[in-house]
Amino acid sequence: MMKKTFGASFLAVVLAAGPAMAQEAVQIGVSAPLTGPVAHGGEHEMRGIRLAVEEINAKGGVLGKPIALTVEDNQCNPSVSVTVANKLIEDGVVAIIGAQCSSAVLAAMPVVQKAGVPLVSGIATSPSITEKAGIGGNPWVFRLNPSDRELAVADVNYLASLGSVKRVAIVAESTDYGRGGAEAFAKAAEAKGIEVVSTDFHPLGAADFTTILTRLGRSGAQAIALYQAPADRANFVRQKEALGVKAALTGKLNFAGEAHEKLLADGAFDQAVTAFPYAPEVDTPANKAFVAKLVAKYGETSQYESFAGYEEVYVLAAAIERAGTPDRAAVRAALTKTSYASMLGGTITFDDHDQAHNKAVISRVDGSKVTVVDVFSTN
Repeated sequence: MMKKTFGASFLAVVLAAGPAMAQEAVQIGVSAPLTGPVAHGGEHEMRGIRLAVEEINAKGGVLGKPIALTVEDNQCNPSVSVTVANKLIEDGVVAIIGAQCSSAVLAAMPVVQKAGVPLVSGIATSPSITEKAGIGGNPWVFRLNPSDRELAVADVNYLASLGSVKRVAIVAESTDYGRGGAEAFAKAAEAKGIEVVSTDFHPLGAADFTTILTRLGRSGAQAIALYQAPADRANFVRQKEALGVKAALTGKLNFAGEAHEKLLADGAFDQAVTAFPYAPEVDTPANKAFVAKLVAKYGETSQYESFAGYEEVYVLAAAIERAGTPDRAAVRAALTKTSYASMLGGTITFDDHDQAHNKAVISRVDGSKVTVVDVFSTN
């Protein structure tokens, strides 16, 4: 297991100086996939987290103290996620942010509940998280982003409005995220009279999609809904193009990152439609400023994960400030009273399942151009 610390030299000094000095920092834990199949997402989430911490600390921190991060690598692996959560709790963090992968979040949920430590997640989209949080039985888990249920309904509603898509295939990774997304899309399609001609699941990190794609090419599907990790999605789209499968792409798509940007430029996403929790093209003053800061700092535009990491930190920091103490139970209570202005233009508040209903984005691709069709409420 890999452990990293943000401002490691600062944190080492704080801990070495003993309890009196340790109180100078508010310690927040981060569980992120820094290695493994979605390490790219972990890197970008950390970019947003670091930027937010730098900004908050530059303004005096929280409760007059700087934020110090303890970062652990969960590898997008449920069993490792449990180990990471226990380690962060033993380290005495006020709360944990991230976890990112749905399976990692779901695995950590009983751990944080038993320990009484808040977990704030801004990326994982499995509907099961909502079902189990808040009045679902676990009052320690708070999710900022919409689930795949809300995203699938919006995606299918837009597809139905086009009038040209009547038959859809689903391809998803065999994880909590992939199976939850596939189920949500299938239910939404059924409600709109769109036929799901097939559903295929594959292991996370699959390299060869030839068999699935060959069958899909003969299926009559007019669109393929994807619920895959970015590396798998890029491989799938490359192989789809090589085999000449003409169905448009839909589901949960992200066009950011070097591999996807090249595919986009080559026209591989032409006619794609997606409902996604974020797009860097969203034209709000706050998002435009955020994108500019990311580009200035890292030389790349913002991605979903960097957006989520940034808002995770700000939501948690505001709750700690409201609580007036780093006490875990007090911070949990303060989180329930969250009212945070998101960069997407909505206000983040939590329902009785501790699920926020931030806005999300419908985008479509024409040729190689991504257009934001709508920024919609997920209430």
